[in-house]
Amino acid sequence: MVSLCVFALTFSVSAKSSVSPGNVPVFGIPEARRELAAEAEKIRLELAGLPDFSETRQIDAYGFHGDYLPALDSMPEDPRWTVELSLGKSARVEQVVLVPAIDPRQGQLRGYGFPRRFRVSMQFANGSSETVAEWMDEDCPDPAHVPLIINLPTPRHATIRIEVYRGAREGDREFFALGEVFGVVENELWLAEVVEASPEFESRPYWSKDYLTDQKTGLGMPRGSASGGQDDEAGRDFSVVFERPPEDSCLIEFDLGSDNRMGWLTLFPAMPPSGSIVPGYGFPGKIELVGVRKSGSSRRYKPIYPGWDAGNPGENAVRLALYAFDGRWLQLKVSDFAEHNGHKVFALGEASISMKEKVYPVKATRLKGFPDGAEQLVGFLSDRLVGGRPELQMMEWFEMIERQNWLKGRLSEIMLADTAMEGRWSHAKKRGMLSLATVILLGLAVWLIRRQVNLQRLRLRLAEEQHHTEIEQIKLRFFTLISHELRTPLTVIPAPIERAMKEVGAGKLRDYLGVALKNVHELQQLVEQILDLRRIQDGKMRITLVEIELVEHLRSIIDSMRPLAERKGIVLAFEPAEECMSVRMDPRALKRILGNLIGNAIKFAPSDGRVEVGLSVVRHAMMLSVEDNGPGIGTDDLSHIFDQHYRGHSPSATQTHGSGIGLALVNEVVGLLGGRVQVESPITDGRGSRFRVELPLG
Repeated sequence: MVSLCVFALTFSVSAKSSVSPGNVPVFGIPEARRELAAEAEKIRLELAGLPDFSETRQIDAYGFHGDYLPALDSMPEDPRWTVELSLGKSARVEQVVLVPAIDPRQGQLRGYGFPRRFRVSMQFANGSSETVAEWMDEDCPDPAHVPLIINLPTPRHATIRIEVYRGAREGDREFFALGEVFGVVENELWLAEVVEASPEFESRPYWSKDYLTDQKTGLGMPRGSASGGQDDEAGRDFSVVFERPPEDSCLIEFDLGSDNRMGWLTLFPAMPPSGSIVPGYGFPGKIELVGVRKSGSSRRYKPIYPGWDAGNPGENAVRLALYAFDGRWLQLKVSDFAEHNGHKVFALGEASISMKEKVYPVKATRLKGFPDGAEQLVGFLSDRLVGGRPELQMMEWFEMIERQNWLKGRLSEIMLADTAMEGRWSHAKKRGMLSLATVILLGLAVWLIRRQVNLQRLRLRLAEEQHHTEIEQIKLRFFTLISHELRTPLTVIPAPIERAMKEVGAGKLRDYLGVALKNVHELQQLVEQILDLRRIQDGKMRITLVEIELVEHLRSIIDSMRPLAERKGIVLAFEPAEECMSVRMDPRALKRILGNLIGNAIKFAPSDGRVEVGLSVVRHAMMLSVEDNGPGIGTDDLSHIFDQHYRGHSPSATQTHGSGIGLALVNEVVGLLGGRVQVESPITDGRGSRFRVELPLG
């Protein structure tokens, strides 16, 4: 608990007692909210520097050791070792943290005796159980020096049971060892109240079930092995004795070599050179932090931490928040030195600057105000050794988790308080403007009524449009079905009619057969249009670009339409801007577009009328135009001219037969080619229509 108290002091955010929104005067709310925003920003900066806790820092201990058993080649049916832990009746356990054991006698700080095949389950008071994690094959995790965190699916009260089927092998025998077990309850670390282990290997003071919950473990290194780099003095910490008391604060400056974002400064207390255990030997009573960044050719100084003055930390590491300061240098002003044997003493085992998991290497360390010879020892401040051994601070890892949870909780409190004060401020302003608010409310009521009326109208309009769309789809599906059925018989009808026309010679019968053949061709064309339109809407029509001679291809399409125009005495003219033009285009799609536009123009043009087809190229697009001198299109019909099955309401439209498919197909095919189609009507003297099609080339 001493460690936790020290840690809480070192992490103090300038957090005042929780703000009670109801106690803040109304006119003081804006200032209170600004203070909360500043505190929230400081908390966010502190959270940004906290590690993700994938590594741990801990102190020495051994842990629990299961008895040695003969090694088995086959998988046993029953567990060979069992550990049960009860965290209390009110504990709704969310996670179980298994900390691997470390045996310093092995010479390596690695996991010792961690099981190879085991199961973790929850045991309930009614005798039932639920397995939450199970490793029964060779994929069993080997966490080495990182705790194994096991999430429980449903947090609730239960006894945690660890059943080990295969332990670590040592020659012809197996054993099971574990350093520590923690339970996480509502984001807090809980220790087990009752621990049962079977079979148990008692070897005090190092291996016992009691050490599964003593918060001590010899678990691995947070940053890997350290080489020391101080030759035969590698076991020493930085220690300076002042023959005369310093007159002013002494300065230690760490140079990182370049600008870096700093999250934390960790200070490890030193061990005295004599080897006697004096916790916190030489740790200063006061520390102030100043960050330095380069600005042009000068330096800019920024106070970061107001001062450490919590006293001797004992053997606990001290972590000071740097609040994501971005700079190159970090200065420590140290004063209020401890006394040892009648002299002022300053000692420090290690100073580590980090951001999340990253630990910055210190490029240079400079001292000011220290006795002669102190500069030669500054290497001990960044050699990653404390008392000659790697920094091992297990509790620091767990305390950072608790700190993170506290910060998140505090941030939530700030947000709730800010929201509450925002509500009060809003309410006060409303009360101060009661008359205006009444007018606003009345206006809002009128607006809401109008809005509801408009929404109702919109719903009715949408329903009508949806109904119309559904009808169109039904009609198209029906036409498509009929078209499929008519396609085959229509294909075989023209040939017999043409043979009959050759055999009967001239006369009325030949004229009747000609009319029948014409209508069959028109019906075939209608069937193909319906099927093409359906293919486009179903996304099944594909564009195939080939190299064609554009003018020649268009002329052949127009020539195929001349007999239809000549029967009505209509002049069909084609006036291209150029006579020879090679482009990449889909010939079939082009025929669908131009054939429908010319056919539509011939249909509405009067006898002895005129239909003109134009062609020009502008940049990378070709412009097709089809113009007639018919009666034109009514204003009400223009916006619906490309809708499926739409027939105009003008007398000329109602007197002319048609399916309303042709122009809809033109619009769909042009869109498929990436172009656009426009219509202009009337053109001259209230008559005529002009369709313009713009298609990208290639």
